[in-house]
Amino acid sequence: MTSEAPVRPRDEEESTTPPGLGTEATPDGLGDTPRRRVVPAVLALLLVLLLAAVAFLWFSRPEGSAVRTGDYSQALQAARSGIVDLTSFDYLTLDDDIEQIRRVSTGDLRKESVDQLDSRRKDITDSKAVVNTEIIDAGVTRATDEAATVLMLIQSTQQSTAAKQPEIVRYRIEVSLQKSGDRWLLSGIKGTGTAGDE
Repeated sequence: MTSEAPVRPRDEEESTTPPGLGTEATPDGLGDTPRRRVVPAVLALLLVLLLAAVAFLWFSRPEGSAVRTGDYSQALQAARSGIVDLTSFDYLTLDDDIEQIRRVSTGDLRKESVDQLDSRRKDITDSKAVVNTEIIDAGVTRATDEAATVLMLIQSTQQSTAAKQPEIVRYRIEVSLQKSGDRWLLSGIKGTGTAGDE
């Protein structure tokens, strides 16, 4: 007589599903663990921070300059040529040099520069003084449609009967300009030291 093993109901059969992948399995076959729930939350937070940073940079960006490239280069060119005219002179052409100062400058700078040469006219003539200025480097540091500032490195060569050899000195200066009509005029000069000063 053979004995038959009782047949267990289907729902009591041993499951062939691997542990951990029962009814909690997600459609992609991965468990819904706490770590997997944190990743989307972190990514969402990073996305929000990124959008906030982009918005901040957009709204805090500097306003566009009203100065066109042509105006910018005109101010630089006016500073370069104006400084040469303002700081160079020759005892033989002093009157022409003073007139040139009047053409390229304005305000207090014009008055002070002209007065200085006029008051030293005798000394300049007696010592046969000649001063030539050369622009070594220059760059605009600030500009609007009415004013500009230029930093310059200039070299001054000074000759006179008081010295056997010409004296050559380099200066760093800050030049202010004002727009007058369609021209840029020198309105101020401030020394920032001689070359080699650190």
